[in-house]
Formats: sequence, structure tokens, C-alpha cells
Amino acid sequence: MLIGLSTGNIWVLDTRSNSFLHSAKVLDCAVHKITSSVSRIVVEGAEDTKIHSWELKKTIGDFDYDASDPDYFFAGPEKTLTIDGYPSASHYD
Repeated sequence: MLIGLSTGNIWVLDTRSNSFLHSAKVLDCAVHKITSSVSRIVVEGAEDTKIHSWELKKTIGDFDYDASDPDYFFAGPEKTLTIDGYPSASHYD
């Protein structure tokens, strides 16, 4: 489970074992919305005009990572999409 905080941090939790796995500072404002799929994580900020995304399956330093390793959810290259205002409603496919 991913939890977005008002500090711009995102916590990664394991709900089966009820344990905290990882924390990452991803935004400079509050996290408004997190959308996760098999291939990527998309994050919107409450006062940010960019949509941020990270791939879940990637290669960093000749080592392959996937969604089974939460330490690398937000590692590697970030892709951003700039919009002309703050997001008010969104859906990703």
C-alpha cells in the first residue's frame, strides 16, 4: 500500500505483515493522488502543475528491479508531464 503525506513523502507499507517498508520524498508539496499499476506509479501534487511517474520494472546499474522491491519504487528516472494548472480530476489507463 502507498500512502501520500502532506509533506510530499510517500510511505510504502505491507498490509499482510502490517509493516513499514520504505519512505521516499517525491514532491515539494502535499500528495494529492497516487495511482499504481503493474508497470508504473503516477503521483499528483496538491499544488503542483506536473504529473510525476516512475516505472516499476527498470534496470539501474545493470541490475533489474521490479515491484517486488519497494526500495526502488521511486529510484531511477522520473518522467513528468506539465499541465496548465493544478489537477482537479484525473484517470489513468
